Parts: sequence; C-alpha cells; structure tokens
Amino acid sequence: MRKKITCFTGMMLAVAVLFSATACSFRGEEITISRKLNQSEVFSIDGQSFRVSEMKLLLLNNMNLHGESYGIDLLNNENLKVQKKLEKYLKEYCLEEATRVYSMVALAKSSDIALTDEEQQTAQWAGEDCYQSLSDAEKESLELSQSEVEDLYTNYALAQKVYEMLVKDINLEVSDDEARVMQIRLIYNTDHSKIKKAKEQLDAQVEFSSVAANDNEAEDISLTLERGMLPEEVETVAFAMEDGDISDIIESEDGYYILCCDSKFDEALTEEHKTDIAHERKESAFHDVYDPFVQTLNSKLNEEVWDAISIDELRDYETANFYEIYDKYFADEEFLVE
Repeated sequence: MRKKITCFTGMMLAVAVLFSATACSFRGEEITISRKLNQSEVFSIDGQSFRVSEMKLLLLNNMNLHGESYGIDLLNNENLKVQKKLEKYLKEYCLEEATRVYSMVALAKSSDIALTDEEQQTAQWAGEDCYQSLSDAEKESLELSQSEVEDLYTNYALAQKVYEMLVKDINLEVSDDEARVMQIRLIYNTDHSKIKKAKEQLDAQVEFSSVAANDNEAEDISLTLERGMLPEEVETVAFAMEDGDISDIIESEDGYYILCCDSKFDEALTEEHKTDIAHERKESAFHDVYDPFVQTLNSKLNEEVWDAISIDELRDYETANFYEIYDKYFADEEFLVE
C-alpha cells in the first residue's frame, strides 16, 4: 500500500526534524516554540504552514494502519502505557513525515522544480477522491476542506518529483560480484587454542556443524553473507571459496574464524541485494543535496497546538486510505525529468 510513498520518505529516516532556535527538543534536535503561528497551524517550514486539519488526516490514517500489530489491538488496549506509547509513536511518525515532505517542497521551490499541469491535475483528482471517501462525520471532526486535501497530495507529489529528479542520473547497474550473496557456516572464537582445536577436529573429518556447536562464540552457525558483514580479511577468503570448501584459520582483529562454504552464489538473494544496493546509491545522491539544504531552512513548531493533538478524538473513525489513494494515482506515474 505504501511502497511509492516510502520511496522518498523512508530513505530519510536519519534526517531529524530540523526546527531552528531553542526551547525544547524533538529527537535530540532543537525546536522553536512558536508564538506567531495561529491555532490552526502545527508548524511552518520556509514560510509554508502545515495545518492541524492536515495533521489529523495523517494521524487518523496512520492510526488505523498501524493500530493493530501481530493481532494485538493497540488502539483499544486496556494498558494506558501502551496507548500512550502508541500515540507518541504515531505523532512523531506523522510529524517526521510531514516535515520531510514540506522540506522537500521548499527544496523544489529553490531548485525551480514544479509539477506539470497534468501532474497538478492528477494530484487534485487524488485529493478529491480522498476527500469524497471521508464520511460527513470525519469531515466535520477533522474540520477539513477538499482544497486542503488537494494541497496535501500536491505537496506529496512534488516531494516525490524532487527525489526522482535528484537521483535520475545515478548509475544503477550492479554487478553479480558486488551484490553476491553466499551461504556459509562459521566457527568464531577469540581464543586461539580453541579455534586450533576446532581445526584439528575438522581435519580429522568431524562434521563441520558438530564442531561448530562446541566452543563457538558466533551467535549463529549459519550465515547469509553479503559484502561488508565480516572483517575484510575474512571476506577475502569467503568470496574466493567454492561450494564445499572449508577454510584454514583466518585471523582478524576481533578474533579467529573458520568458514565452510555451502553456496558461493545464492542467485535469488543476489538479485534482491542488487535492488538494495541501487536504492542505497539513490539515498546517497539524494542526501548529498538534501541534508545541507535542510540546515538552511527557517522552521517553527507550534508546541501548544502540537501537544493538544490527540488520537483520542479520532478513535471513532476508520479512514485509512490516504496512501492507497496516492498509490492509485501515482504508483505508475513517471514524472518528466529534464
């Protein structure tokens, strides 16, 4: 449901909400207690305000999407601590998402990036679709207008376009060797005498797993190995092994290893890893531009209004299709990049 949305929000999990000035903090970053924003505004970034009605729409959707986990109804849990933790999580999640999107809208303006007329129309259709899906009671409770929902979808679409334009020239070709995933078993110990004893048993043809079950400091005997998971000197040996090979003792700074190669090339996992590497390249290229930019933004949080927002007033409503509707209109959309 949320794959397209998270393509530009999920990659910024390391970016904190960057509010200027001092007073209190959110996730370790200083934020402003604004006295200039009115009671209908939660925050402003670069002069653009995010309204209470919009925040409640995000909160309502995420509340109904994430209010149940592993079959447990967290929203109606009798434990008040559970309810408070859920509310805290949902509010922080929505605040992070909204501030990222609006920061990217500011970046779009500074970079002269805008939606085409067709893209703008699509965003308005999405907003109309979402608004019309709300019940009369939900509209009244959220105090939300159709134009506000359309504006929200417009900003999400613009944020997506910014991301796509910033990563459009990235080389996404990943070789089999770079992405290779292999299956190994290992014996690890910081005591040389114990690893030496293990090697002697292996040389005596004792089965690897049997030896690994004793005097092994590794949490798991079996490991799905990608590059970067083990010390370099260990991986140099591992990725040169053939199926069925058992290595000599490998010394590294953190201890001693013996490896058994069960599969030198897991084709399915390698293909998945190629996608992960390509995504990491996109993230890196995006953050090279985005991170310095957000440091320059003038942002304010209306703490009084923010603290007053609660999921309690939204419990009777079931709307959860904000992201689904976005996907409906934009999941297959290829923004024009010049």
